[in-house]
Amino acid sequence: MKDQSAPKLLETKLAALESQLDMMETELSYLNEILVECGFPQGINTLRKTVEDLIQEQRDTQK
Repeated sequence: MKDQSAPKLLETKLAALESQLDMMETELSYLNEILVECGFPQGINTLRKTVEDLIQEQRDTQK
């Protein structure tokens, strides 16, 4: 009985993970779109680079 329920449990977990991945991809895509609209030409990538530059600037200032 355990052998038959294990694959079913894995299928259920896989379906939940696939659903979660789909939601996260949708949110990431939406975030990227609105960042482009806000002036970050390459969306998330531009935001990440901007934040990294600001952090480095702060570190350099604190030295």
